[in-house]
Amino acid sequence: MSRGPIIVERFSGDLIEAQRQLRSSLLESSIIRYDSSRDLASHMLLYLDDLPKCWSIATNWLCKELGCHRIDTGFGSVNAKYYYPSFAEAKNTDYDIPSFGDSAVYNFDPGMQALWLGRRPVVFADIRQDKRVSQRLRQRMSGARTKSKFGFALRTQNGSYGLICADWTQHLAPHKSEIYDCFEHTVADVLSPIIAVAKEIADQNPHCTAAVANGVVIQESSLYCAEPMLLDTLTESEIEVAGLVARGLSYKEIARIRGRSFSTIDHQLRSIRRKLNVTSTAELVSLLAQIDSVFH
Repeated sequence: MSRGPIIVERFSGDLIEAQRQLRSSLLESSIIRYDSSRDLASHMLLYLDDLPKCWSIATNWLCKELGCHRIDTGFGSVNAKYYYPSFAEAKNTDYDIPSFGDSAVYNFDPGMQALWLGRRPVVFADIRQDKRVSQRLRQRMSGARTKSKFGFALRTQNGSYGLICADWTQHLAPHKSEIYDCFEHTVADVLSPIIAVAKEIADQNPHCTAAVANGVVIQESSLYCAEPMLLDTLTESEIEVAGLVARGLSYKEIARIRGRSFSTIDHQLRSIRRKLNVTSTAELVSLLAQIDSVFH
């Protein structure tokens, strides 16, 4: 049976106190239902002021514990037009697995809304057959080689603030209740409350740092220290292209709208990423999501 989100006090600026409150509510009680994830909670709390590191610990742990091929996460809301995946991602190193995050996902797709609104994890046992998956979303999942997917919303008492998905790309997900229980209980009991506080600390932190997850440098500066003034470095044309990226359009769609060649758009996006100090389209989309008021 599902339970309501764990009540967590808002971050008051005292890191030690935030760690103490979370340790008390999570580890000094029986609230964590999946025993193995108690150690995960302890490890994450050590890095509560380092959101990328905190996420890296969680995603890699879940990937190994579930035996899945990819764990993907992102922040957002049920009412947003687009969802931006791959803030953090872990992959099974035994396989050549692509990243899920390359561009924004249309968030009003029935399958996406099911993830946001489900009180328990949503299981897409076989995306080729599941009628909840639209053709557009099926194509996106297939492009990332997804065969089966578990998805669940991260929640606090204030509602959902992000998604986490476990993907099987080499075969369908095993029909084992313990895998489902591990995913549900770990996300609800451990990840949701800890990541909520870690994100709030990152949002309030004026200092920008970089972290490494799976060999990929994640620039916290590009995701949580973004200011609209960064856009002053872009030309008018680049700002217009960036706005189209923020809406989730592909390179080809942008080229068609702008009446430019694919290579021209690719050159402009390389320039935009360089000026905004991001290294991938996924990071660029995440950055633009933080300052999306500029484009609306």
